[in-house]
Amino acid sequence: MPGWSRVDSRYKSFARRQTTLVTPFMLLAVLLVLSAARGPDLFTANGLDGAMIGAAPLVLGTLAITTIAIAGPAGVDLSIGPAMTLINIEIVIELPKVGITGPVAVFACAIGLGIALQVVIGAIVALLRVSTVVVTLAFYLFLDGLNTVLLPEPAGSAPDWLANWGSESHLLSPVLYTLVGSFVLWALISRTTFVRNVRLMGADARTAFVSGVRLVPTRIGAHVIAGVFVGLASIMYTGLLGSADPTAGSSYTLSAVTALIIGGASLTGGRAKGLGAVLGATDIWLISYVLGTFNFGLNASYWIEVATGGVLVVALLVGAFLANEDLARRWRIRMLRGNRSK
Repeated sequence: MPGWSRVDSRYKSFARRQTTLVTPFMLLAVLLVLSAARGPDLFTANGLDGAMIGAAPLVLGTLAITTIAIAGPAGVDLSIGPAMTLINIEIVIELPKVGITGPVAVFACAIGLGIALQVVIGAIVALLRVSTVVVTLAFYLFLDGLNTVLLPEPAGSAPDWLANWGSESHLLSPVLYTLVGSFVLWALISRTTFVRNVRLMGADARTAFVSGVRLVPTRIGAHVIAGVFVGLASIMYTGLLGSADPTAGSSYTLSAVTALIIGGASLTGGRAKGLGAVLGATDIWLISYVLGTFNFGLNASYWIEVATGGVLVVALLVGAFLANEDLARRWRIRMLRGNRSK
């Protein structure tokens, strides 16, 4: 029947688009089982609240670089960690000097600084046609050094309303409200015509140009969206620390990029999902949590790196397999033949 054939084709098309989420969902299921076996306290109210504030900076940081990955090509933002650190220093050290400590003003300044940083990066990439990786690597080095100059060692205290976020003991906390608001904002933005244009540009810039997409404003606009979530991630990061730290944020760069890839993003551009980014970031945090339940002593950080690297390799292999429809079809045929022979 024509009607059923259309429904079937739409279902198959939808299923193909969601194959990138298979890996992060499977990994999440495995990690939740391991967490329940090794550290069941995670599933208590206090445990879940601690997990939210612990994972929130990475989740929002990964969302921040998602639009840049969509814009492609080689859309990897390596500056995310030092950028979060710089905004953290501004919130704790610089803004109180001019009397800015209220929630609305701090949120506005953090998001504004995040947008400003990303607009500069986006303008250089778009106007000078320099690779995103090269520009953001330069900004990583610049911002990392600047943070150390501004604040040689950890100091200060976050505003009172923010300093307690890392010690909240109930689920209905400002952390949850900020996360939910950020997810709603992402859902609204991702459904706009502008983001569809960003996807088209990332998939094929020439086709986008011929279709009437203005490439320079579109690329800079993708960085503006990223800047909003950089600011939100920085606020979460400040709430987690409760102070300013010039070095701790740099580690978020590698973690966010890894989470993005595990979430199914294509670094060639055009393909990345917000849900995949959230799942990938959650998976990275759960890997650290599960390994933290083992007694590795001083070697714990090395084991986390080994496990994260191994998961990344597996995710890349599985993602490549699922993306290659011909390879997947041949594998299914081989499996069917094997079952019939039995």
